[in-house]
Amino acid sequence: MAQLGYRVMDTQIFNLKLSMLATSAYILICSLVGEGVLASEEAISERWNDSEENLRSSLTELLLWRVIEKRHGPDEKVTWAPNPASVWRVPGTAQ
Repeated sequence: MAQLGYRVMDTQIFNLKLSMLATSAYILICSLVGEGVLASEEAISERWNDSEENLRSSLTELLLWRVIEKRHGPDEKVTWAPNPASVWRVPGTAQ
């Protein structure tokens, strides 16, 4: 999406050594955003091939690393947006 100002999916995700499920969730979110679809919880769940528990865990892992951020879309629906790699941080390190 042009308004993001960066490539949606950054291959540096593989250098973080996150869990396979978190990496998959990131790829899924980037795919949705790249298609111009809001990465809402509903849109992600429709394409997610594992349990809801594993999805929640994966989103939490990505949030801790600041790989994604939580936003509120239309009608206050929760949406997820990928951050550029320059924002990513090891959990617990300084901003």
